[in-house]
Amino acid sequence: MEGTIIIELHGELDMLAHLELGPRVHALTRLATRGVVVDLRAVTFLDAGGIRLLLTVRQEMVRRGGELRLIRGIPQISKVLRIVRLDEVFTMLDGLPTALADGATTTTQDPPPGTPVPLC
Repeated sequence: MEGTIIIELHGELDMLAHLELGPRVHALTRLATRGVVVDLRAVTFLDAGGIRLLLTVRQEMVRRGGELRLIRGIPQISKVLRIVRLDEVFTMLDGLPTALADGATTTTQDPPPGTPVPLC
């Protein structure tokens, strides 16, 4: 799916992560022409700061005519999203879509669209 950026998040998504990761995530989302997939499988904690980051990315992608999809994380993360009813707002995936996984490689540089980007 050309034009889609995959962002792998790790660890705690809290207010500090939002402040530190926000600029990097937003820089990457500007590279996406079709959409962003955020992989939450390695996220261990999610609070209002992390939710704010996800909502900001979603808003930016919708404004640009793209979409944000989330790969479900551990049960605690899914529970937080369900409690605040965002599991109904986001498109939730069980894993990386095959069309994206086929050509994906991991990098920390500005990648071509469709490449997973680990952010820690």
